[in-house]
Amino acid sequence: MNKKIEKAYNLFREMEKKFPSQKLLNQDLDLLKSLLISLKEEKDVDLQRLYHIHLHLHLDMSQKEFSYWLIPLERYLKKDLKDDDFLIFNKDHEERKEYKKTLPVVVILDHVRSSFNVGSIFRSCEAFHIEKIYLVGYTPDPTNSKTKKTTLGADEFIPWETVPKISPLIEKLQQEHFHVIAAETTSHATPLHHPFNHKKVAFVFGNERFGLDPEVIKLCQETRILPLAGYKNSLNIANCVSIFIYEYARQFAELKL
Repeated sequence: MNKKIEKAYNLFREMEKKFPSQKLLNQDLDLLKSLLISLKEEKDVDLQRLYHIHLHLHLDMSQKEFSYWLIPLERYLKKDLKDDDFLIFNKDHEERKEYKKTLPVVVILDHVRSSFNVGSIFRSCEAFHIEKIYLVGYTPDPTNSKTKKTTLGADEFIPWETVPKISPLIEKLQQEHFHVIAAETTSHATPLHHPFNHKKVAFVFGNERFGLDPEVIKLCQETRILPLAGYKNSLNIANCVSIFIYEYARQFAELKL
């Protein structure tokens, strides 16, 4: 029985992935319905719920509605989805790609481990239209298949570069008049929301587990901390990068840095 449900689930997933570039195909929908209808005589209550899903499937349904009816099969099979299974596929804003003004920010990722985190950071950086991303050490770049998948193509619209060591990079950026800021929880760190006094900034983020080395922090001209009110003194690096860029962008717009 599970093989039949697994087949229906896999077909559901394949059809879901085709949104929004391709509408539902009649033959796919008919096959999916037939798999669900075959559960009609089953006595199990959960299987009966799965059987009734076929009544709600139609060619004009939205992606959101279609995905809604996938969830019962997913939970029946106890599927443990990976993070990148939740990527959102939306239409790009064509006019956004022609926008020329960039936010004078670069992001440096120093030995970040997770491909999913890096891909998410690429999307945030592209969304804010920053200048560039630097990937230091073993930080995965978009040539890595997992990273490429999670960037959703953002890597094609923002400059990025891999560098082996961070020290020469920080020195280079400082010579280019970037104010280099370490994002770290140190005792001397300045809260993120305090005013920025420099037009060009470079934010440096470290490894998800170990953060930035003390030697790297010393090379930076400033350290900023994101004040947290909870018990856990940590935040996912991709979320942290987004908040740092947003706060600078907010001040940049309001204060006209």
